[in-house]
Amino acid sequence: MLSFGLHAQDPTVLFMKLVKKFQAVKSYEVQATIKPNIPLIRILPVKAKVSFSYPNNFQIHAAGISILPKNGFSELPKLFGQAEKFTAISTGNENLQNQDTEIITLLPLDNEGDLVLAKLWVDATRLLILKSQVSTRTNGTLVSEYFYGTSASKGLPDRMLVTVEVKKFKMPKGIATDINRNSQPEDAKKAQKKGTIEVLFSHYEIH
Repeated sequence: MLSFGLHAQDPTVLFMKLVKKFQAVKSYEVQATIKPNIPLIRILPVKAKVSFSYPNNFQIHAAGISILPKNGFSELPKLFGQAEKFTAISTGNENLQNQDTEIITLLPLDNEGDLVLAKLWVDATRLLILKSQVSTRTNGTLVSEYFYGTSASKGLPDRMLVTVEVKKFKMPKGIATDINRNSQPEDAKKAQKKGTIEVLFSHYEIH
């Protein structure tokens, strides 16, 4: 662990390398399968089409009710698209997915904005983000893990696992109504504070 720490990159330099890699992808479309696992909710996996255009235009078209948090996609591009608005500091390292990662914490220069802070677990060798933790005033803390395959060279994951704070996560109206109607008081006491949403990506069309 000592040798890894000694060879850690300057956090600002590493962050700017990530920004450059992100900016190289101007747009893409990808098929997605969304698998939610939220306490007190029963919902089948949903097929969706996700499209992105630089710098921060995301559109999600789902065949059914989708509870995928849009900010799960948009928060990182916001960081990369406004790099000058953040200070990057090194906050350690951790082994994830059998890879050594450098942890970068991004602090906004504007203390009045919605974003409180963001942490990135970066595989510095491949310039890939393996995990992010974004804390905002409106949506609480959103933790995402990223798993890569055929599109790793572009920084695009094949699988994404999002952990959300149930209390602050904004459910679609129809789903929230089902919760209120079907939940019993004892169910609420047993409800977990966190839920997960797994997203599988396939057939990237990168432009």
